[in-house]
Amino acid sequence: MMKRKQLLLIASFWFSLPAAQAEPVCPPVTRVGLSDLGYTSYREQGRIGGIAVDIANEMARRTGCKFEFHWYPRQRLFIELAAGHVDMTMGSLRLPERDAYANYLPYAWLQYDLVLTQSGGQQFSSLGDFVARGTGRLNVTRGVAYDSAIETQLALLAAAGRLEVVNDFETVFGKLEMGRAEGTLASPPIYSKYLKQIHLPTPAVIVPLPESAPQFTGIYLSKQTVSPAVRRHYAAALKAMTEEQRVRAIYAKYFDEATVRRLFRPGPATLVTALSAAE
Repeated sequence: MMKRKQLLLIASFWFSLPAAQAEPVCPPVTRVGLSDLGYTSYREQGRIGGIAVDIANEMARRTGCKFEFHWYPRQRLFIELAAGHVDMTMGSLRLPERDAYANYLPYAWLQYDLVLTQSGGQQFSSLGDFVARGTGRLNVTRGVAYDSAIETQLALLAAAGRLEVVNDFETVFGKLEMGRAEGTLASPPIYSKYLKQIHLPTPAVIVPLPESAPQFTGIYLSKQTVSPAVRRHYAAALKAMTEEQRVRAIYAKYFDEATVRRLFRPGPATLVTALSAAE
């Protein structure tokens, strides 16, 4: 009789293991910080939407975790993350100063273009070319990080009085529409949305920038509030989404195939490798 009870206890233990192992590692809620980034993340009539929201919702579905969205100006978003007031940011460029207080998980690629509404008939091949030969003024958004080569050219524009920093992309493109600025720097998800909303006398000119190499865009997770187990859980979900090209499919909801091909030209291998290291 005793042997039979022992066998039943052992069987009960082993049958309970899969359920315990399958139980998701989730905090009560993950606070996701978002800001104005065109199709990446936007707010309309009180609703927050965009590519980043779709990616977060897919992660929530796969992990069983609850995500809660919070809206901030771009320059404030990372202050909130550093303070531990939000757990996650989306659509983020990786920077050393952010690495000090958060862990990075990439999910796609980012590249900036020069967007001009008035070129005076001139054609420019790069941001450096625009700085050297152009006369127009650029407006850029406070809190947005750029490649070091772009930052160098922006410093030259600022010294020449041809650069203005404003609070958000809505302001930037509003000023372009009113003729109070001649151009800006933005990625395709940003300018694709805003150029559809404003009315320009002539189509904008898009100049792909050799100064802007493809870089990761992705998620930062607070080191204060997100445990290593949760980070690994989210990294595994993102890795699966990348391998299955689910992230690419989300982008395809917002852009034509040519734009999607350009955005994902570097391919998934480097993304998968980075996510594997974070698991």
